Amino acid sequence: MKERTFHIDSVKEFAFVITMGALGNVLALSASYLGNIHPQIALDLSHIATFIVALNLGAITGFATGCIAGIFTYYRFGLAGYYGPIVGLPIIPLKGITGLFSGLLAKRARPFFAVTLGFIPECVGTFLYMKYFTALFLPIEITQYITMSLIIGVLIKAWVEIGILGLLMEILQRNQALRNFMNSIRAKYKN
Repeated sequence: MKERTFHIDSVKEFAFVITMGALGNVLALSASYLGNIHPQIALDLSHIATFIVALNLGAITGFATGCIAGIFTYYRFGLAGYYGPIVGLPIIPLKGITGLFSGLLAKRARPFFAVTLGFIPECVGTFLYMKYFTALFLPIEITQYITMSLIIGVLIKAWVEIGILGLLMEILQRNQALRNFMNSIRAKYKN
């Protein structure tokens, strides 16, 4: 078996990453309206798409899917939220980092652990982003609302979601139909 390299191997794989990223945005949009907890805290199920790709196709495709799936979150909390278009930009790569680390852990750990451990860098990054990065670049009129209780609320909500998604991925990864489909995605197309 050929060892996986860090690039997207085929047109079919590229199309799948784009499609799953779009699905992640649809899931984030739907969940945010169904579970709007606070103006800056909402349910976000975009990582369902990220984890399906990361666990099956690897770290780089997981990163790309996470970034694409983070576009709605960037819109909601960056463009239309407190952070604005420039300060909100780190939201996108933070979402991608979860796909990267989950993809790296996928061959070494069960899906639940790959998902939960893969989220740790995004969690740390989100804390640093909300606590320190925004304080450097946003006016005090905005940063006064980014309190420690808001940050803790965001992170607790995220860990609950990640726990549920970890269990969901554990179930999905046992599904033979999904494994067969992912194997067909991995097949290279000769141009």
